[in-house]
Amino acid sequence: MNILITGANGNIGTYLCNVLSKSHTVYGLDKTELNIVDKISTEKTLNLLKPDAVIHTAAITNKYICEYNETLAYDVNTVGTLNIANCCNDLNIPIVYLSSTDVYGNNSSMPYSEVDDCTPINTFSKSKLGGEELIQTICQKYFIIRSSTIFGGNDCFVRKLINGKHSAIYLFSDPTLCITYIEDLTLAIQKLLGTDKYGVYNYTNEGCISKSKLINSIIEFGNLNVPLIVNSDKLLSNLIREPKYTCTDNSHIKESLGIEIAPWDDRLREYINKCLKV
Repeated sequence: MNILITGANGNIGTYLCNVLSKSHTVYGLDKTELNIVDKISTEKTLNLLKPDAVIHTAAITNKYICEYNETLAYDVNTVGTLNIANCCNDLNIPIVYLSSTDVYGNNSSMPYSEVDDCTPINTFSKSKLGGEELIQTICQKYFIIRSSTIFGGNDCFVRKLINGKHSAIYLFSDPTLCITYIEDLTLAIQKLLGTDKYGVYNYTNEGCISKSKLINSIIEFGNLNVPLIVNSDKLLSNLIREPKYTCTDNSHIKESLGIEIAPWDDRLREYINKCLKV
């Protein structure tokens, strides 16, 4: 299979390129090679390469940047996705779109399923949901994956902590969430691309965790000497409105693919052990 991966210079895109290129022909393009906001350029590139599938990871994911540069967020996350979706539909190929569990908003204190209402509360999640809606309107063949707090690869927040990039960790809000191991996510994407079971899927590792417990687990598993400073400064915590609870029910993807998903703590410990051996 010939697979085009957008956002190939990001942590997720880089990992996908490295793994999928072992068994597929991969075109990994970064923003200098594929400006997804430019409709004409995007059409030319995809018509030239004629991939069998597109994995669309390119996005503005920094929530602070999204909040204070809404135009950029919507240009890349929504308009850019529109351009990719149109090309995939024209070529009659599937698109894999990496979305976020943040799109659910603050609707529940129970794990979300894919049929639950989405009421995003910040610019990042609104722009990502916009991308989802456009794909569902335009494309016949799509896999929308709602994931959360992806770790693994060479440039994620966990590795930065392990490598001593932070002298202290400041926490301004403490939402309950799920986390996602990049190796497991990649395997799920590969399995989905081997099917025609198109639709929207939650995919996170099993189990819910508060952000403070997550950070303390990284510190514990990595035997780190990094203080966690919880700050209740309302001004800072209100810079970005974050959902208080974004845990997901993964039953749909498990049943569709016939897979089990590992618990978050097993995968986090596994990844940290890999980091410590390097």
